[in-house]
Amino acid sequence: MSSDPPEKAERKKSSTSKKDIMPMECIDYVEDFHVRIKNARERMGLSQEELAAQLNEKVGLIRKIEQGEVKPPIELARKIEKFLKIQIIEEVEEDYPYGPFLSKPRPSGYTLGDVMRKLGMEERES
Repeated sequence: MSSDPPEKAERKKSSTSKKDIMPMECIDYVEDFHVRIKNARERMGLSQEELAAQLNEKVGLIRKIEQGEVKPPIELARKIEKFLKIQIIEEVEEDYPYGPFLSKPRPSGYTLGDVMRKLGMEERES
């Protein structure tokens, strides 16, 4: 049995932060992100080794990113953008797979049962 006061025990249960329940960002890399990184680095007169040191990353990773072999993790992409003053990620609109349910909603909205019935009917028709 816990000796914590009830208020403390209650706080431990709700460890979900606002960040945990917010929707994921819909972002993607610009098509030529690797070229932009290399060009910006060269404009600043930095070697790959110097850029890696500034970003606290491994040179091999920077090399692979600049060759387009690897996309940087989002956190690193943001650090690169900030340091090199370029844009390599952008927001994108996500196609929602259940659009038909949202296009003509009933006044009360659709329920999970409505969606399941619709999906069930489509499977039977196939």
